[in-house]
Amino acid sequence: MARFNIDVLASQCGVTPANIRSWQRYGLIKPQVDENGHRFFNFTHCSRVATIVGWLEKGAALPDMLALLNGEETRRLSGWLEVQEALLAQCEAMQPTKLRGLIWRYGREVPPAIFIDEIIRPLRLWLNADVQQEMAMSRALLDTALIEYATFVLASGRKRPGGSLFILALSLKDPVELWLEGIRFASDGFCVEVLDREIPLPDLSGISADHIMIWAEKALDADQQARYQSWLSCGFPVFLAGSEAVKRQRDVAINSDDSFAYRASLLDSLSLQ
Repeated sequence: MARFNIDVLASQCGVTPANIRSWQRYGLIKPQVDENGHRFFNFTHCSRVATIVGWLEKGAALPDMLALLNGEETRRLSGWLEVQEALLAQCEAMQPTKLRGLIWRYGREVPPAIFIDEIIRPLRLWLNADVQQEMAMSRALLDTALIEYATFVLASGRKRPGGSLFILALSLKDPVELWLEGIRFASDGFCVEVLDREIPLPDLSGISADHIMIWAEKALDADQQARYQSWLSCGFPVFLAGSEAVKRQRDVAINSDDSFAYRASLLDSLSLQ
């Protein structure tokens, strides 16, 4: 049976080495040891990781996970509500140190996709829905801590060999979204650079990267569309992301009336994932 180290296991399963180390501390996954005392993982561990991720996607807490894996009954799944409440409590109490500690903790314990899409984005959506100024300080504190965490993740990712990704925006409502995507891809092994400002007509000729994410929050105007097509024709490794990319993928599905065409378009535009 094939043997591999923690980095290969993480890459195969779409999680991070830090995730697996955290799960080891909870006793959820245990490496095997060869005759020379070297630890290793194999494909049985991939199945175990998939099961852990499946429970995490349902909102299971790590302290409850071992009981769930053993088929024992435990408390009702929180759906990440408890985690979000813990983060919000530190924001409201103006405790940046404790907030950073929680973000670092959950960033280690939870796969990036779940951390971003199931915990952070819903929490920020709720905070941003408050049109009053009562939550302004909490929003600012959370966003500052997230950007600080993102810069740490991106800096750590540049120390490892891997493909490069450059992120910039043609239209942008929320700069933090770019940093969240930076966390996602840096955790996937990419060396990521982020420009968190709107640049309507960027010049890509000086960018040397394996992939270039073009973030768009609204439909491309005529000049942007022409420039994007030119980039594709010239072989620039660009792909659209943001709400405009989602809209285009949806339009493909509607116009083709073919779910396979939709999936192909989705995989093409998000080929990094």
